Amino acid sequence: MHNSLDRNSWQPLYSQISDQIRQRIENELAPGDQLPSENELMDFFGVSRNTARLAVDILIKQGLAQRIKGKGTYVTPQRWQFGLSRLVSFSEETQRRGMRPSSRLLNLKHACPSPKIAAALQLEDGQEVYAVERLRLADQKPMAINASYLPVKLCPGLDEEDLSTGSIYHVIEDKYHLQIGYAQQVLKPAIATEWEAELLQVKTGSPLLLVEGTAYLVDGRPLEYARLLYRGDRYEFPIQAVRQPNITPQEGAR
Repeated sequence: MHNSLDRNSWQPLYSQISDQIRQRIENELAPGDQLPSENELMDFFGVSRNTARLAVDILIKQGLAQRIKGKGTYVTPQRWQFGLSRLVSFSEETQRRGMRPSSRLLNLKHACPSPKIAAALQLEDGQEVYAVERLRLADQKPMAINASYLPVKLCPGLDEEDLSTGSIYHVIEDKYHLQIGYAQQVLKPAIATEWEAELLQVKTGSPLLLVEGTAYLVDGRPLEYARLLYRGDRYEFPIQAVRQPNITPQEGAR
């Protein structure tokens, strides 16, 4: 960092300080490195404690830093990139990263689906689903809450399987010989409720990433409606967009 604050700038001092720290995080520091304390920022930049605290708060809200009570402020651990362009299970992605996946089974039961889920799974009146809720862990650290709804008619006896150690997708493919093809999903921001925060070991109101949608078999039949809540401080979802050539603007468009 360099002490070159422009005290006549429209940009607040705390914002200028956070920009300088952000540059260090992006160019010099590694995940887990300790950041300067508020006292160090006060002395280095010649600012008040409130200004120093606001600068750090910006970095925390942006997910670049985290406070550890009694220890200090650190660069956040590297986020997992969980691509939306390929369909993999949580277990497969966790193993690919050299970690041990596991699950804590929260709920497994026969259920009458809501109208939204019934429509997504193309179910007729009276057809039931398995409602499976799990806390997903990597090396025993909570990462996501996963709610899955699967038609009973496609996978009878699923509730007899041990879903705390493996992937539902593997069970579907190995036991029922169904081939999973693709998924249509949406990504939304979410806020942790008290119950979700307790499970994920975050504060109530913490930002989460919600991915929900339907997975299909290769023949087009819907297999699963899933809702996954990921910790916002541990995941990011890269998205690749391609511009289509030779698009003719609509009349009146500029």
